[in-house]
Amino acid sequence: MKFVIAIMLIIVLLITAWFYAENVKLKKQVEKQEEELEISTNYIKQLNKRIAEDRDLVSSSQTSEEKIQKLMNTYLEEQNKHANGDADEVAQYSEQRRFLPDINPIKGDFAISQRYSEEHPALDLAAPKGTEVVAVAAGEILSVYYDDIYGNVIMIDHLNEYATLYAHLATTFFEGKSTVEKGETIALVGNTGNSSAPHLHYEIMLEGNNVNPEEYIDVKK
Repeated sequence: MKFVIAIMLIIVLLITAWFYAENVKLKKQVEKQEEELEISTNYIKQLNKRIAEDRDLVSSSQTSEEKIQKLMNTYLEEQNKHANGDADEVAQYSEQRRFLPDINPIKGDFAISQRYSEEHPALDLAAPKGTEVVAVAAGEILSVYYDDIYGNVIMIDHLNEYATLYAHLATTFFEGKSTVEKGETIALVGNTGNSSAPHLHYEIMLEGNNVNPEEYIDVKK
């Protein structure tokens, strides 16, 4: 009888421990979701403020803008008259640069928290939560997913043997989209997955092999 009671107590303790662990896990998930929602909300507020400021600026200087635009159009027309022979080369060069991952993936201030190495084939860029993450080149969205280690992840194929990966994101902006343009905001810096502080885990792959991002962009030392 004592043996049966002991077994039952052990079962009760195991069930209690399991429920406790599940509650802790659920609480962490809820906290993460609330944090991501707060970051997204703050970003939307900043974006709306920026749009309002731009609208006020345009309305207050419309006459000056029209004059500047007219001067620019005249200048471009004159330049085009003397650049017919180089137009195709310039257009081709611009198109190639459009798909080359040669701009910083973070819009704003950041610091390198971990450099590229064989053990860590990526560049970690520390930045405040909610800082904008941009596509470093135009391309096609390969996947957007959540990983226990890398958190929210985006992978982009740049259609020229280059691909890039962005991880530990707070949130992503991809509803109904399959392609991105160079410099387009695609996500916000976060602390998701196995991460001890807000940062962007950034990878560049060439023909499927990781390469050092510092060879492609002018990062702050």
